[in-house]
Amino acid sequence: MKTFSNMKNRLGGFVLLLCFLVWGTCASSQSALAAPEKTVGSTENGGIKLTITNYAITNYGQEMILYYTVESTTGNLLDENGTGLLKNLEISIADNRLQGIDADHKKISSQKYQGAIKVNMPKYIPATSNAALSTDAILNQKGQWTINFQIKK
Repeated sequence: MKTFSNMKNRLGGFVLLLCFLVWGTCASSQSALAAPEKTVGSTENGGIKLTITNYAITNYGQEMILYYTVESTTGNLLDENGTGLLKNLEISIADNRLQGIDADHKKISSQKYQGAIKVNMPKYIPATSNAALSTDAILNQKGQWTINFQIKK
């Protein structure tokens, strides 16, 4: 009977530990999505403002998601034709040049879009790294937008 009681206590402790681990994983992955918008960095060219509002490092440090907004300060943005908003994305992290993928975006108004860029992270980077995002076209507008910022793993 004593052996059964010890086993029951160990099983209960294991279940409790498992619950904490699952809750912690869910809370950390949702906090980046639910975090209030802030400004990580911003640039404007030709009446179009590109702002990185937040980022999240996911998949055990293998991916980074950059959350952004695109706003027109002079008029309406043209509707896009089903392709990505940001063209020729280049991302550098700690001297590593990477390709970003405009993973998702939605039209908020005739002057504003929100979206997310997915980046595969380099294997080895410092805990705090300098990063930059560059694009030479947003929708059908040519220009040069570059945002320098820091990331923390």
